[in-house]
Amino acid sequence: LTTPLPNQLLSRRKDGTSWSGIRLERQVMAWDQGTLRFPATEVTLTSPGQPPVTVSLPAIEKPVNWPKGTRQPDRFLPASNLTLSQKITQYHAADDKQLHAGDVIERAVTVKARSIVANQIPHMLYAIPGTESQSLPAQSQFLTEGRGDVDGAERTERLRYMPSQAGIVTLPPVQLRWWDTDHQQWQLAELPGGAFHIAAARGAGSEAVLRDTTGGEKWHIALLAATAMILAIILWFSRRQFTRGAFYIHHLWHRFWDLVTLPDLLPGNYTNKRPPRNLLNKIRGLFS
Repeated sequence: LTTPLPNQLLSRRKDGTSWSGIRLERQVMAWDQGTLRFPATEVTLTSPGQPPVTVSLPAIEKPVNWPKGTRQPDRFLPASNLTLSQKITQYHAADDKQLHAGDVIERAVTVKARSIVANQIPHMLYAIPGTESQSLPAQSQFLTEGRGDVDGAERTERLRYMPSQAGIVTLPPVQLRWWDTDHQQWQLAELPGGAFHIAAARGAGSEAVLRDTTGGEKWHIALLAATAMILAIILWFSRRQFTRGAFYIHHLWHRFWDLVTLPDLLPGNYTNKRPPRNLLNKIRGLFS
């Protein structure tokens, strides 16, 4: 089997013999009820210093039955666990925090599910009346655990809504009906929508770059103010420690630059002969 999924290393002990190897997997999806048949195949293994060994794998037949209540087989999503999340970003041409005709609303929906591949996740975002839309390429990646074993997939779908006139743009809720393989029952994952007031287009002017915002700037300002207040309180109660530290650093700084008297390096016969005082003053001046 040729597959982009990482190979899983295996070890097994049977009848006193240790075996080691790798396991290759490929997931197959059936869109019709009936019987899924895999033909018999042969695998030839080669090892250094040993003759080739051929192993025959028998044919496999699996019955395919849709769960009761299946509406659209192409949207059938079986998973052991699924989470749904979204992020809505507004792009403004000015800093007035108001959406105008010509601005952009981007909606990103992320699906994380276990025991699936990304291609199984159905399309979830669609255009809505009153706006132009731009679909961005979806981003998918594997979900891994342990030593890199693939356990599921994550897919993020993004759509940009560009209102062309004043009014109200309503983003509909997103619903994803999926089959819970652990409990053998249907589950419904849902994300809320939202309504956005669109003002008239801005007047003519120079070209402006749309800047993104998530509508949480007030929380950011409040968080910065709370952080500044906490730092001020900490500085007030720690003022004595800071003062002592400043005095200590000041003392070390002056002590570092104090003059250090060098020892007398003259021979023993000349220990009583000291240089003139004016020469000593000149030497001290060089080090001051």
